[in-house]
Amino acid sequence: MWLLPSPFLSPLARSADRWRLHPWAAAAGAAWADLLAVLLPTSCVVCGAADVSLCPGCRSRVRRSGTRPFYAQETAELLPRSEDAGGRGNGTEGEELPLRVLSAGRYAGSLARVLLAYKNHGHTDLASVLRPVLAGALQQAVDDVEGGGHGNGPGVPALVLVPVPGTGRARRRRGYHPLGLLLSALQSGSLLPAGTVLEPLIRPARRSGREVLHPVALLAAVTGGRSQKSLGRSGRRRNVYGTMTAGEPGTLAGIRCLVVDDVLTTGATIAEATRALRAAGARVEGAAVMAATAAPACDASNRDANPNPL
Repeated sequence: MWLLPSPFLSPLARSADRWRLHPWAAAAGAAWADLLAVLLPTSCVVCGAADVSLCPGCRSRVRRSGTRPFYAQETAELLPRSEDAGGRGNGTEGEELPLRVLSAGRYAGSLARVLLAYKNHGHTDLASVLRPVLAGALQQAVDDVEGGGHGNGPGVPALVLVPVPGTGRARRRRGYHPLGLLLSALQSGSLLPAGTVLEPLIRPARRSGREVLHPVALLAAVTGGRSQKSLGRSGRRRNVYGTMTAGEPGTLAGIRCLVVDDVLTTGATIAEATRALRAAGARVEGAAVMAATAAPACDASNRDANPNPL
């Protein structure tokens, strides 16, 4: 049997996964999928074990890493302020604290590799392991919001789960919207927190009929692919400002929202989503994500653990 030299195997495997897991391949049926599995073999995205996208051991580690949620807002320097005095009981009256962001786990180790493969390498088959991670984060965040004096009592509107929108450019490149795919599955399976509704209230902003580029797409277009990591704090804020809209002022008056995203790093994206919602009159109670970058004090040797668990 002819084998490629080892330096070519990893890039070939990544390309093979994109073809094998593309939506058109799934629609072609089981027989075609079996043929592609033979022609285009896959490997575990975490440890490299053959023939599976995620081996049983790594699958267990990913599940464990998403079972100890924590609040990650203290290390995301670009998050907006909370609308509650003292950040809902976590400070003194009049003190401005950042918007609370509940994360299911750390963006490190197994969870980070799975998220990266799911988002950027076409591994839609990994949605099955990420759905419970997202569901757990949503449930904990909703429980905390509704337990903080803003619950569904008489006259209190339902909490709306608002996903951060993807761009048309990203959807065309991937063939799917990663966060939307997970949320749609949770909704169809009746796995969203009770008393909430899922509504895509935010959309990419348009100027003169053209979509305003999302920061990642904008950087790729003007800097040859550099990410936001190369920008300072003010640069990151400017890079994302004005890229989202939720409608004209007052159109969302009385609406209570929980912003939903996949990963929290600096908080710039959630800040822009919050700005758009508040500009339309909505109240943003907090946010929930599947993973967040680690706090500086977190033990880097335990890459699948969570800092500050609830």
